[in-house]
Amino acid sequence: MLKSREDLKEFYNGLNDAYEGYVQMSDARITSHHLFKTPQTLPKWEALHNEVNYILEMALFNPVSKQSILIRQQNSKWLVIDKKLEDNEPTESFFTLTEDTPKMKIAQIWEEEKNEFCLDMGVLEPKYLLFAGFENA
Repeated sequence: MLKSREDLKEFYNGLNDAYEGYVQMSDARITSHHLFKTPQTLPKWEALHNEVNYILEMALFNPVSKQSILIRQQNSKWLVIDKKLEDNEPTESFFTLTEDTPKMKIAQIWEEEKNEFCLDMGVLEPKYLLFAGFENA
């Protein structure tokens, strides 16, 4: 779902649980201030933003509720995917860009859809790649 900057601010300010993940701002590399290796409360919206920057990408995961949030800037809006992962959702681990960051766990979500090339039978199709926390976080 695409959100305006004001809608994104309202959504972000409503995130009151502890999350692990990262925030990539438009004007800086990811720093330890924007990397949450263990679940913690998110920084205030105003602490992230100055007059000209914006959230470029954000991936969050709440290990208690299994909530996975992905936010990506697209033109003048932000794509927001907010999904609850199932308890037995398989994940794969991937190295990240920095040496001091643990591997990221990513869950690939598949959904059944009718497929015209399979006699309109239900076929599993990949739908989402969701952040599922860090290894050993």
